[in-house]
Amino acid sequence: MYGTTLSRAAPEASLPFLAAAADAKKTELSDAIARGADPTVASEQLWWLARLIPHVLADPFDGEIPLPPDALAERSRTATLAGQPCPVDALSTAYVNLACLCLDDTARSAISPRLMETFLWGAARWADTYLMPEDVGGSLHAAVFAGGGGGGGRVHGGVGAGAGLGAHVTNQPPGPFSEHGGGVQVLDALLRVARVALTAWPGETGVQGVAAQKLLPALTRRRALCRACVASASWGAIADAEAMALAQATDPGGAAAAAAAAARGGVAVAVASGGVAFPPEIHRGVMEALGRAAEGLNDEGQCREYIARVLTPLGGVLHAVASDPGAMTHPGGESRAVAALEAARGAARATVARSQAPVFAFFASNFDVLIATQRGGGGSAQISKLVLRLTEELVANQACFLGPTHATALCRHVLRVVETYAGGGRGRVGAGEGGRAERVKEAYKEVKALLRMLTHVVNSDNGLDHDEVGEGRVANGMTPGGGDAQKVDVAQVVFLGLNVVIPLITDELLTFPKLCHQYFSLLAHMLEAYPGKVAALPPDLFNTLMGTLDFGLKHADAETSRESLSALAAMASFHHSSTIAGQPGLGAHNAPTPERGNVGVLAHLMRVVLNRLIFEDASMDLAESAADALLPLMHCERVAFEDVARELLGRLSGNQGAMEHVSRALTELTTGGGLTDRVDRANKRRFRRNVAKFLTETRGFVRHN
Repeated sequence: MYGTTLSRAAPEASLPFLAAAADAKKTELSDAIARGADPTVASEQLWWLARLIPHVLADPFDGEIPLPPDALAERSRTATLAGQPCPVDALSTAYVNLACLCLDDTARSAISPRLMETFLWGAARWADTYLMPEDVGGSLHAAVFAGGGGGGGRVHGGVGAGAGLGAHVTNQPPGPFSEHGGGVQVLDALLRVARVALTAWPGETGVQGVAAQKLLPALTRRRALCRACVASASWGAIADAEAMALAQATDPGGAAAAAAAAARGGVAVAVASGGVAFPPEIHRGVMEALGRAAEGLNDEGQCREYIARVLTPLGGVLHAVASDPGAMTHPGGESRAVAALEAARGAARATVARSQAPVFAFFASNFDVLIATQRGGGGSAQISKLVLRLTEELVANQACFLGPTHATALCRHVLRVVETYAGGGRGRVGAGEGGRAERVKEAYKEVKALLRMLTHVVNSDNGLDHDEVGEGRVANGMTPGGGDAQKVDVAQVVFLGLNVVIPLITDELLTFPKLCHQYFSLLAHMLEAYPGKVAALPPDLFNTLMGTLDFGLKHADAETSRESLSALAAMASFHHSSTIAGQPGLGAHNAPTPERGNVGVLAHLMRVVLNRLIFEDASMDLAESAADALLPLMHCERVAFEDVARELLGRLSGNQGAMEHVSRALTELTTGGGLTDRVDRANKRRFRRNVAKFLTETRGFVRHN
C-alpha cells in the first residue's frame, strides 16, 4: 500500500495528519447522526482511515515477535528525548477511539458491519504490536513502547491511554500502552468492543468472526494480556455472552437459561432477551480465547474455578445433545450438536500448562457423552467429522502433559472413537450412491482426520514418561477408567486403530494426495519406531499392512513411494539384525505363501522395488531410498535376489554382449566399492553409489530387450 510507505517515510508530518483526520471524521459522523443526516459519506471515509492507520502503525502478525516499524520507533524516541508528545501514541489513541465508537448506542446505529469489521481487524493488528508488549526481541526501538515513552491522550468513554502521560515523574515513565501504564484500561475498552461486536450484530457472521478469530486471539496472545483479561469485568461479560449463546443453542426459546447465564458472575450482558446465538465457528474462537486466558492465573485453585466457570455451560449442552440423539436427525438438533462440538474444539486447542489439569478432567468426565454424541450423530457428516477433529486436537494438546494412567484413558477413548466411527458405517462409499462425489469428499475428510488422530497418538509417545508413577499435572484423584498407573502401549493402540481404518482407505480415497501422504508417513513411522510390534501382529493385520505397503511401493507419487521405501527399509533392517542375533525377526510372517508366488513377504517386496527401479519410469531420486531398503533385503533374501538376477539375465538371452554387461553390473552392485555384509552407515553410502551406477548402466540394455 503506497499510503503506508509514504506515511512511514515522513512520520513527523503524516502521523499528526492522520490523527487529526481520524478525530475530524469521528466528529463529522457524530454531527451527521445528531442532525439526522445521511452518514454514508463520513462512514466511507472512516473506513478508508480505519484501513490505512493500522497499516501505517503496525506490520501483520505472522507468528514472529511483532515489532514497531523502525521509522515510527525512531520518531517516538526522538519525540521522547525532546520532551514532545509522541505522535505514534497520539495516532494509536485516535484509532482506539475510532474502534470504541461502537460502545456508544447512538454512534453504533450508523456503523455498518463492513466498517465494524475493519475497526476490529485494525484493533487486532495494532494490539499485537503495541498493547502490553513483553518481549521486544532485543530491539531498542520496541523497548521505547514496552518500557517507556511519552505522548498519549484519552480513549473514548474516559479510558486513559496512559497513566500520568506528559507528567514525567521519573526519567523513564511507563509506556502509554504498557501493563503499568494505560494498557489495562485500553484492553478493557477493546474487550467491551469485542463483546459488542459479538452480540450487537446478530446474524452478521463477518463481524462476529473477526471479533472471535482476530481480536480476541490478539488480546490473549501474551501472559500480561491474559493476566489483565481474567481480572477484567469485561472479560467476564464475554464469558457470559458465550454461556448465553450456548444456552440459546440448547433451548431455542432460551430466555430463562440465558437470564441465568447472565446473572452468573454478577455481570449483565447488554443483548436482547434470550441472548444471541453464535455460528459454530464463533463458539470455537471465543472458547479458545477464554481458555487461553487461564495463562494469566498463577493460583491453581483460581485456575480450576475459572475453567469450571468457562466449561460448565458447555458440559450442560453436551449432556443435552447426547441425551436426545433423535434430535440430531433434524437441522435444529444437528446445529446444537455442531455448536457444542466446535466450542469443545476451542477448549481443547486452548490447553496450556496452567489449565491442562482441569481441562483434561472436564473432557475425561465427558468421554462417554462424546461417544454417545458420535453414535447419535452418525448420520451427519458434520457431526462425525467434528468428533474426529475434536479427538485429534485433544490428543495433540493434552498427551504431552499426561502420566501413564491418564494417557491410557485417552488412548482408550481414541480407540472407542475409531471403532464407533467404523461401526456406524461411515467412510464407506457404495457403488451406486447418489451424490457420490460429495460422499467421497466427506469420507476423505473423515478418514484423514482419523489418520491425523493416530499420528498425534504416535507423536505423543515421545513425551510420555512411562516410569512416572504419579499423574503429572492431572491431580485431585481424578482417574478416568480407574486402576493403577501402567505403561501405555501406544503402538498397540495405533495398530488396532489402523486395523479399523485401513478397510476404509479405498483406491479412490488414495487419489487425494494429503490423505495418501498422511497414511504412508504414519505407516513409515510405525515400522521404523516399532518393528518388534509389527513382527508380533496377528497374521491378518500384518498382511493388511503389507498389502498397503505393496500399494505404496508401486504408487506413482514420488513422496508416497519414498515413505513406503523408508518403511520397508526399517522392517528389512529389523529382520536382518534379528536373524544375525539368532532371533526369529518377522518369523512366520515371512514364510512363503501362494499369494506371493511361493516366496516370503520380504522377497516379494524386494521384487516389487527392483521391478519399479529397472522397468518402470521411477525417478532416479528414488534410488537412494530404494538402496537403503534393498541392502538389508539382499542380505536377508540372497536366494530370492539370485533368482531375480537370473530372470534379468534371461531377458537378455540371445544378446551375449548385453548379458555380459549386465552380469558385470550385478557383480559390481553386490561387491563394488568395498561393500560388506554389514548394514551400517558406511555400507549404506557405498550401496547407494552402487545402485545409482547399476541403474545407469543396465536400464537401457534391459528395457531395449
